[in-house]
Amino acid sequence: MSDQNPLLLAQDPNTSAEILDKLSEDENPFVRVRVAAHANISEETLVKLSKDETPLVQQFVAEHVKTPAATLIELNKNSDLAYWVAGNPNTPIDILCNFSNHENENVRSSLSVNPSTPVHVLSKLLKDVDEGVREAVKKNPNTPEDAAE
Repeated sequence: MSDQNPLLLAQDPNTSAEILDKLSEDENPFVRVRVAAHANISEETLVKLSKDETPLVQQFVAEHVKTPAATLIELNKNSDLAYWVAGNPNTPIDILCNFSNHENENVRSSLSVNPSTPVHVLSKLLKDVDEGVREAVKKNPNTPEDAAE
């Protein structure tokens, strides 16, 4: 691995989870961002990167579909990550329900398109004060057809 460019390795779709784990410790934050976004990343590496000091790395961890619920609970303690946590299908339902009252319409929009958002929350978001949130709910495949009209 030492003779290959870490950024190119992190961008290669064929890079293994083991190599990605090693790359997650690279000093270059752009390498760590690419690792956090990689499809082959392991849950263990995502958990490790969730504690990264670079906010962009944490954002990619918060939105990754492999990020475990326990890690999302921890990331949710950082209000700057609400948008990404709200959109992650692995986010626990109780946290998703709380996001329906979030003051930021972008967080509510992210929640609106999350396939794990409960139907009763989607129904509530259909009545949101923000038009963008209401439109986002209509894109969620779980929104009842009669409610989206």
